[in-house]
Parts: sequence; structure tokens; C-alpha cells
Amino acid sequence: MATADMFYYLLFLLWCVTALLVHFFIKTFLKSRSQNNLPPSPPALPVIGHLHLIGPVLAKSFQTLATRYGPLMQIRLGASTCVVASNAVVAKEIFKTQDLNFSSRPEFGSSEHFIYRGSRFVTAQYGDYWRFMKKLCMTRLLSVPQLHKFTDVLDEEKVKLVESVMGCAREGKLCDLNCELTALTNNTICRMTMSTRCSGSDNDADQIERLVKTCLQLAGKLSLGDILGPFRIFDFSGNGKKLVGALQAYDRLVERILQEHEEKAKKGFEEGERKDLMDILLEIYNDPAAEIKLSKNDIKSFLLVSFFSLPSTNIVYFFNSGTANISRSLVQCFDWKVKDGKKVDLTQGPGFAAEMAHPLVCYPIKHMISAY
Repeated sequence: MATADMFYYLLFLLWCVTALLVHFFIKTFLKSRSQNNLPPSPPALPVIGHLHLIGPVLAKSFQTLATRYGPLMQIRLGASTCVVASNAVVAKEIFKTQDLNFSSRPEFGSSEHFIYRGSRFVTAQYGDYWRFMKKLCMTRLLSVPQLHKFTDVLDEEKVKLVESVMGCAREGKLCDLNCELTALTNNTICRMTMSTRCSGSDNDADQIERLVKTCLQLAGKLSLGDILGPFRIFDFSGNGKKLVGALQAYDRLVERILQEHEEKAKKGFEEGERKDLMDILLEIYNDPAAEIKLSKNDIKSFLLVSFFSLPSTNIVYFFNSGTANISRSLVQCFDWKVKDGKKVDLTQGPGFAAEMAHPLVCYPIKHMISAY
């Protein structure tokens, strides 16, 4: 029995290797000559492509390769091929001059496990839905007038930030500035999105923040599907199953919050009452004359993307305009001392965001009372 099991195991392994080699042969050697006009690319290895050239810090790896192969190069990560732009001129050409040609986004990572497929704005193909959502973001959801309606929210969250740091100073405790500033960002986004904070409260927003963080971590991992191509359906790493579970939990929570907002909308808004992003999306969802009919999944997907990417979109203009005030408050109210007198470790961490490898943890020392 054991011999038979070993035979089938070796047969399956041989089939996998053969399939990978065939896939590599088709991808590499059967391309037409018309496809040869591609950006420069480093020498690739069979099956794994350029994975052997990618270190733990992606930004550093791409920077090193760009110095040799130029500001626009092609990289193959297993079965996935991508183009890396590392120059402001090239980036402008892609995102401005050639905007329409690069509007559509490919699916990647664990996207096959995303429960809102078809309602995903970030990877939506260029078309009516893409144009409508972009116009909606520019004119209503993330317009400057809409963001300015929440300036008081940033002020309140700034006060809470300084109060939290002040508590660490009084108790002589270390302060994790990464966590504090992340809380500031998340709470501001939660209040703009659904009029509730993500921390320091007893509502569902705290659970949503944890679920979104889980989804972001799982979706950001380089899944085996990216390397093995057609074998992604087997979900060897189990990340797909975990992602589906987290998304389903997120869906149940947001559905309940959506129903609460719908009940509030039925009662009517008072004159001058501020609408959050969920209110605006529900208003369009219920509008029979809307240019595009939004579904509940469209709303849930957009809100999920908001938690993922709002800090890196128009909300940057809104701000982490208040950034100088936040930094001034932290500098004016406190001196900062690194633990054990060491220097701040500025080593870059993994990932595309080039975040610090180690959190910025310091002792805040109160030296001035300010109205912040």
C-alpha cells in the first residue's frame, strides 16, 4: 500500500514538473516576433523568472535593477509578468499621457478569491463603470469640498493623538509612533466613511479595521498562484481560504451598518447635516436616474478599497494640509528620546510601501504645555 502511495505521489510530482516546463515553453519560446518590442529585462531563469533577483526589500531590489536596465523594465515573477517604472518622467507618461491605455488593471495575488469580483473599482476594466466611479470620486466622494467638510474630524483626532502621547509621557512609557499615527489615519477614514471611529469605541468599526488589516496582509502576499500560474486554483498556501473568511466577516458587518444608514436616510437629513461616504453611495444606489446602477456589492467593495488606499489618494491633500500642524504639535509639546540612547533604525522593510522594518518607538518627554 505504501509502495502504491509513493508511486502515485511521484507520478503527481512528475506531472507538476512537466506541466510547469510546458507552461514555461509556451510562454517563452512560442511568442511571435511581433511581441519582441518589449522593455529591457534581466536574464531570467526557467519557471521562477526573476524571483532570484528580488530581495526582501522590493523597493531596493527594483532600484538596483533599474540602475542597470533603465527606468522602464520587464520583470517576470514566476508565471506573472509585470513592468516596473522607476522614473518620474516614465510614470507621468503612463499615468497622464497614456492614461487611457493603462486604465485597466490585471487581477493578481489572491484576486480569484475576492468575493466582490465584478465590483472591484481598482482592477475594473476601462469602460462605463470605471468612468462613472472615477467621476464620482472626483466630483463627490473625494472632492476637495467634501474633504474640507471633515477638517474638524482631523482636528479632533489630532487632539486625541496628542493626549495619547501625553499619557505615555506622564507614565514614562515608550510610545509607538507608527501605531499612534496609524490610529489617527484609520479613525479619520472611519469617520469620513461611516461616521464612527475605528478605535476607542464599542461599535463595529473596530472589528472592520481588524478584518481589513487581515485582508490587506493576505492580499499583499505573493501567492503561489502568481508563481505557478494555472496551479493557483489549488490554493496550496491556504491564503485564499483565509481571505474569503475575512471578507465574508467584513461583508456581514458592513451589511448591518449599511442597513443602519438606510434607516437614517429614510428619516431624512437635517439641513446642513454632513453626509459620509456611505450616505452618498446609498443615495446613488437608490437613485433610479443614476448614470450607472450601483449594487450593494459595489458599495462594499468601494468602502473596502477606501480603507486600503485612501491615505495614498486624495486624502493625502486633506492631510496625515494638516500634517504641518500635527508635526508641530508633536515637536512643540515633546522632546523625543530613543530607547537605550540608540539611533533610529531607518532600515526599510518588505513590501511596496517602503515602510520601516522596525516601528519607531520613542520616549516622549513633555516640555511644554500647548493648546495644540
